[in-house]
Amino acid sequence: MATAVCDPEIGVWYRDIENRVFEVIALEDEDTIEVQYADGNISEFDRESWDLLSVNVVSDPGFDSGLGDDIIEEDENILGDTLKPISWDNVVGEIDA
Repeated sequence: MATAVCDPEIGVWYRDIENRVFEVIALEDEDTIEVQYADGNISEFDRESWDLLSVNVVSDPGFDSGLGDDIIEEDENILGDTLKPISWDNVVGEIDA
């Protein structure tokens, strides 16, 4: 892939000349581009710095950064505590009044 200066797009992955892989996660205003590196670190560039980067657009690296894993596990625990099986033999008797 040819190295090129390009406009940042949210959700697109890039590789810079130092071989760092990152995704644009926010465009806060016309001058601030927030990125998350493959290792999970978050950083930002001002527009002038972005325009000086030599980046390639790359495909999604195919791994999860791990953000949100705690939330998913927490939700599963909540659901596990609140859901209980219902016997279809006595459905009316199982319903709380």
